[in-house]
Amino acid sequence: MTEREKTKAQYILKLLGRKRNPIYTVSSATSLNSAASKATASDFEDISDLENIMLESAFNPEFHFNPIDPPIKDGYKSQTTISQEETELSILETYIKNPELILNTPRHLQFVMEALYGTFPGLYPLDANHPWMVYWLINSFKLFTGDERLDQDTIELVNEKISHCIVDDGKGGIAGGANQLGHIASTYAGILSLVDVGNYRLLNKLRRNLYGWFMSLKLPNGSFAVHENGESDVRSCYCVLVIGSLLNILTPELTDGIQDYLDLCQTYEGGFAGVPNTEAHGGYSFCALASYFILNNDVEKIKKSIHLDSLIEWTTQRQGSIEGGLSGRTNKLVDACYSFWIGALFPMLEVLTDSKELFDRDGLYHYILRVAQESKNGGFRDKPGKSVDFYHTNYSLCGLSVCEHLIKLKDDYANDDVPLAYKLDAAIPHKDDIHKFPQLFNVDKYTVPINPIFGIPVEAVDACRDHFIKLDSE
Repeated sequence: MTEREKTKAQYILKLLGRKRNPIYTVSSATSLNSAASKATASDFEDISDLENIMLESAFNPEFHFNPIDPPIKDGYKSQTTISQEETELSILETYIKNPELILNTPRHLQFVMEALYGTFPGLYPLDANHPWMVYWLINSFKLFTGDERLDQDTIELVNEKISHCIVDDGKGGIAGGANQLGHIASTYAGILSLVDVGNYRLLNKLRRNLYGWFMSLKLPNGSFAVHENGESDVRSCYCVLVIGSLLNILTPELTDGIQDYLDLCQTYEGGFAGVPNTEAHGGYSFCALASYFILNNDVEKIKKSIHLDSLIEWTTQRQGSIEGGLSGRTNKLVDACYSFWIGALFPMLEVLTDSKELFDRDGLYHYILRVAQESKNGGFRDKPGKSVDFYHTNYSLCGLSVCEHLIKLKDDYANDDVPLAYKLDAAIPHKDDIHKFPQLFNVDKYTVPINPIFGIPVEAVDACRDHFIKLDSE
């Protein structure tokens, strides 16, 4: 960045957050550089003028991604549009402050391990979220390193923390904390934690009991209550399918009616809602499409069940051209957690359409590393102004893995009984595509490849699946 650019950037940053009235307008015929040189502190009363100058200052010709204005801007003012403009400005400010694409891996690993081994203050120990916190932390660790640095102490720590939450050897699922009610979502998090550390002995002890518990929660419409007398939605279906497929306990009785229920949850927008006749949402859309990949063994079967074109349209609209990151719903703000919930939809959709790229991987890559990352103290955040947490750290890293690795059907893909979810593998892009996927050709990738259906490393998914198939065949 030149001295002139630095001066301009510093000046712009001082203007943020100040209320002004328009007295100087940048017309289409006026050069931005000229406008910037003539402007004074009272000149940026119009927020769009300020945004234009910041877009210019954030531009870096060395990057494949640079923030750009969306082709269509809504001039109507509401709390929604004002919040969007303010968020765009704060993100542009962050892009100007953080011009480098660097991940502080040592600091993030320290953040994860201190949280995993540390003692939480105050009322944290009473949080009904323990399996989730373990999953977010151990999975973050695995995404950085794979298995080579997962020591025995860490494995035993994870086993101990999850074991405290198991209800009646799995007959009541896994709870959010000791002596609490078993919950399908907590069970999902607990099982993935055990899969991450390879505790197949405990998983084998639990799996038959979990099957009985799942069947007791199954509802006539095909979905599952998350606990006795609890709510049911697309999320609970996905959690049961993930656990059942990984532990090789899926049966026709368990999966009966699930796909019919999922079909009812696709909305007029194209995305999926949690329950029929409600709003499309990123998290539920992920759960739904991932469920189709577990329920079906062939691409064409999925394409016949869903409105694919409208789902692609809705999903691609979740990426902001200024932010680079992803939002979870129409007219909602970008959030780093959707780097996975929406980001993982893209490799699934690319498999279904045999496409190389349905979103701006580089844009998401920049948002994660330059906006969501807290490089000084470790961890990742939702957006500027938010604090880091375990949840956003894990799903930011999952999204980073989506950016760094192409996913394709395995070379030996065949129309057999194996679910499509297990026919995915990390792909090596062709050298001619380097201009499209610069980060994919970085030999020093920050993350290991994840299976986008499960949100854990590909190797962990395949190892668990293979273990229980072999065990059941003996």
